Amino acid sequence: MRNRTNRVVLWDFDGTLASREGLWSSTLEKALQPIAPGLGLAAADFPAELSVGFPWHSPDIVRVTQSAAAWWAAQHSVFLRAYTVAGVGREDAERAIAEIPIEYYRPSAWNLAEDAIPALARTAAVGYRNVILSNHAPELPNLVADLGLGPWIDATVTSAAVGAEKPNPRIFARAMEIAGAGEDVWMVGDDRIADIAGAEAVGLRAIQVGPRCTLTDAAWQIIQSTGAPLPGGSAPSQ
Repeated sequence: MRNRTNRVVLWDFDGTLASREGLWSSTLEKALQPIAPGLGLAAADFPAELSVGFPWHSPDIVRVTQSAAAWWAAQHSVFLRAYTVAGVGREDAERAIAEIPIEYYRPSAWNLAEDAIPALARTAAVGYRNVILSNHAPELPNLVADLGLGPWIDATVTSAAVGAEKPNPRIFARAMEIAGAGEDVWMVGDDRIADIAGAEAVGLRAIQVGPRCTLTDAAWQIIQSTGAPLPGGSAPSQ
């Protein structure tokens, strides 16, 4: 950890700090293209088959995996079903599935929110540890570094590593343990159930970001709670 404060902000990743257009649907499309370009499949051909089967679709179940390879192997049936239903042959599907982890975490496929770094920098400047807490595959910490967030992030906690998905209380407890959190803990995310309800259920304050609340707004609300001035300027207009 970068400092000894026990103030912590838990930040969601997907849809909050960064986004990947099409997420898994786009990943399956891009992984398949060089293997079977003649099929002409697009991201829109896969969504229905990706709406079930991932760990975050059943957050009450705890699944502990021993390695990144084991986590990806557990998702194999989801990917194979999606490709098969879309008309991809077994051999091509297996070759594409092998490329999915690389394609999913390709840094150029991800876009940081324009105010992600300013928001993280502001909470860090008044003594908060910034911890990413995400329902994600195992390699998220590498992506966080590749996107340039390293200087402002003290730890990255994934559901893949913990074995539990938000809103399961287990993942919040583990994140707070890793962060050495005290009583001043916030959760910032875009999902009303996984992020907000999950955090509030374990007694944390939570801010839902979206069209009416930016990351900058969330950072200001957190800093304002301490009575400290907002680093870098005045409060954003509401």
